[in-house]
Amino acid sequence: MITLLSSGVRIYYEMKSQPGLTSTVVLIHHLAGSVKSWKHVYPILASKFNVLIYDLRGHGRSSIPSSPYSIEEHSSDLRELLEVENIKDPIIIGHSLGTLIAIDYALKYSIKKLVLIGALYKAPAREPYEKMISIALSLGMEALAEYRRKANDFSPTLYMNPRAWNDLLEVYRENTPLGYKYAVEGLLNAKDYSNDLEKIDEDTLVVYGSEDKLVQNLQVFQQKIRKLKSKVFQGYGHFLNFEYPEELANEILAFLNTSA
Repeated sequence: MITLLSSGVRIYYEMKSQPGLTSTVVLIHHLAGSVKSWKHVYPILASKFNVLIYDLRGHGRSSIPSSPYSIEEHSSDLRELLEVENIKDPIIIGHSLGTLIAIDYALKYSIKKLVLIGALYKAPAREPYEKMISIALSLGMEALAEYRRKANDFSPTLYMNPRAWNDLLEVYRENTPLGYKYAVEGLLNAKDYSNDLEKIDEDTLVVYGSEDKLVQNLQVFQQKIRKLKSKVFQGYGHFLNFEYPEELANEILAFLNTSA
């Protein structure tokens, strides 16, 4: 489905719901992702929860506005999308770029629980991403994926696994270089949420692969969020949704079913 937001942005989304299920999980994908980023994860979650998946602005089948997409704009898009579907107090699950959106949303609006996968709490280093924008604009998204593989940006458990690698290429192909550029520019201007994390009072799960370069961020989350559980999958990288999706989904379900 596509909904037109008050900003003029069209957001593509899919709602997976079943009679009798009252809680809704919202999945927020990574940079250069799409609803297909969750293709192996959402069916498992949908056995216990209603699930909403969507393409962020500038991604997949959503609009590509011609200016940088701030984290706050992404968060506002989500708020309006949830209002369209009359969803209150969702469970928010974010991955990578999606974790910043999830954090911003959780600080502003009521949620039930929070799950952060490959989590960020501030903008990443600028220089590598400026190079990646240049490659995307000149050579395309698939060439960007190959560049990142050769630059050891990806774990071998992603590119040595044919299913996982093809899944990543599939979502990269769904994205445009221009949308990627504006999404990255917004990401690079993200605020530092480290001090705000103390305000999150909901049960929170933070998940990393041990080979994810962002795993060093876990210590910050452990220091700041009071009701925190964490899980590190040994031997896996940043894209657990492709590298280890069934186990990731089951870890999330276990957290949602056992946390207070």
